[in-house]
Amino acid sequence: MALAGPSFEIRENLDADGIVRLALVGELDIAVADTVEERLRRLGEGDARVRLDLSELEFIDSSGVRAIVLGLKHARQCGHELDVDRRVSSSVERMIEIMGIGPQLWPAGRGDS
Repeated sequence: MALAGPSFEIRENLDADGIVRLALVGELDIAVADTVEERLRRLGEGDARVRLDLSELEFIDSSGVRAIVLGLKHARQCGHELDVDRRVSSSVERMIEIMGIGPQLWPAGRGDS
């Protein structure tokens, strides 16, 4: 399954371990942030184990960060598994550092994806 915008795409695949890999590709900004948040919510409602892959994300703005953080919050409140892969581009890593959300994305004591 792929959802696309002019410079953004969501690729959804099933990993060998049975976890749904949701890969965000391109530029996650205000134009597509609601789509990401909604997709994360729907996957959680379906009790899918989800791995969020940001390795192909070239850009993220504050609305994109918000969509991911809200998706994580919803999943954790509902007891659904949503992990964020630690592999990210340098520009996304920089935004994570600026926003100070690393501990929310990768809580201490949780395994790496």
